[in-house]
Amino acid sequence: MTGRTVVTAQGLRRWALVLGLALLLAAVPVAINVWPVHARALDRIAFSSSQPYYGYVQSAGLLGLPALPNLTQVTAPLSGTTEMRTWYASPHSWRVDVLGEGTERDLYQTPEAQFSWDFGDNQLIRIEGDQPVRLPRPADLTPPELVRRLLSAAAGDRITALAAKRVAGVDAPGLRLTPAGPDTTVAHVDIWADPRHGVPLQAEITAKGGTRPVFVTRFLSIDFGAPDPAVLTPPAPRAGIGYTVTEAPDILSAINRRRPVSLPPALAGYARRDAVRGVSAAGVYGVGLSSFVVAALPGRFGAAAFEQISTYGQEVPVPAGSQAALIATGLLNLLVVRDPYRTYLVAGPVAPALLQRVATALAEAPT
Repeated sequence: MTGRTVVTAQGLRRWALVLGLALLLAAVPVAINVWPVHARALDRIAFSSSQPYYGYVQSAGLLGLPALPNLTQVTAPLSGTTEMRTWYASPHSWRVDVLGEGTERDLYQTPEAQFSWDFGDNQLIRIEGDQPVRLPRPADLTPPELVRRLLSAAAGDRITALAAKRVAGVDAPGLRLTPAGPDTTVAHVDIWADPRHGVPLQAEITAKGGTRPVFVTRFLSIDFGAPDPAVLTPPAPRAGIGYTVTEAPDILSAINRRRPVSLPPALAGYARRDAVRGVSAAGVYGVGLSSFVVAALPGRFGAAAFEQISTYGQEVPVPAGSQAALIATGLLNLLVVRDPYRTYLVAGPVAPALLQRVATALAEAPT
């Protein structure tokens, strides 16, 4: 059966819960300040997006995110083990398969569109249009993708050398990213990359106060070279396959059109900068990995976000007339602040103490 699906307001309400995390993962790249001795290694990583490869990836997360309704595919990779096969030809041509017991979900990126193939349900979805902000997905957690996103947000953070490690048969030199800001939950990010091609092979994120990483992603095997084009071609629609064409949800633009609440120019001593050009509904505050995202949610969008976070999180004290709740994982924290007129969603790898100050400031913001 074929058809076209239009993104509904109900769907947008569900996605509002993780909007902050999605923005964090899709953060606008900024300049990186590093010690000159490591600039060459970072350049190799930055330019590795043109290097084709294929391999097998395993990620393991200990973030302890609750099993939120309708969002299991988002939260599970951050709180458990995920096995993935990946083929990469270019930023516009790649494939990542997520493997489970008796299940397989494949995501294809082609120059024309994205395709999602669910082997178990025999369903193929063609996703058309751009996604300036979207939900995080397992493909974001392969070492190359995760490292590039982390480095793009690491302005002012310190880079030092680590001992080489054998990863997927490669003697990979290492780098440690140590956040400079005091308000982040991240103690350090350790990265090992192929010395010739610059492709990140393993990344480990350790939270403050921890002795072991709370998230690890690594290649178990990797080959450098162009994948077979046939592997990068999604299944063709045919009899017996469910086929749907859908438009990529532009979450922020949809919220922006619904009379969004304005954001303060500064919060907790950090100035605001735009998250997506032309969209006033969201902003980024902070520096490097001490950054957090704030989205102003109108009407029912905000009500749905507050209901879910307050159900699964803990209450945060704020001035009378407002309510706030927090889901804390030790690394990524998610806050919602609501009063009779507005709702704010806040997310980032920042300490609960900072989010408490942010909650108070947002509750006291002029209407």
